Amino acid sequence: MYLNSFVVPNSVKKARRRVGRGIGSGLGKTCGRGHKGQTSRTGGKVRPGFEGGQMPLQRRLPKFGFSSRISRVTTSIPLSALNSFQHGKIDIDSLLDAGLIKKNQKRARIYLSGSITKAYHLHGIKVSKGALQAVVSAGGKVE
Repeated sequence: MYLNSFVVPNSVKKARRRVGRGIGSGLGKTCGRGHKGQTSRTGGKVRPGFEGGQMPLQRRLPKFGFSSRISRVTTSIPLSALNSFQHGKIDIDSLLDAGLIKKNQKRARIYLSGSITKAYHLHGIKVSKGALQAVVSAGGKVE
């Protein structure tokens, strides 16, 4: 079987639209564009959502949703990321030094993902319930 042996049936091939070839073709004179108006002209396009000057639907509907300012400066850290620390006391500054959070992040929250091997003393960091149990069971504490 070779590629040149494949035959595409005529039912699949669609003839391109030949406009401006007389009345009998069905697409003569105005070539299917109608009479006058913006879309009958060359280059006459209407941007998506434009409703002819009427207030568009996306502007008629009310806004919804909320972006918390606190979430912009808060980051989540998996519990297993704490294993990279040598010393036991961890706070925001030590997370920043370790490269786990960015400079503009003022808050951090540790969630349960993975496990820890050492006892860590977390200071000024929020901790999920599961992560709290894991830290306490490893011999650490959270303030």
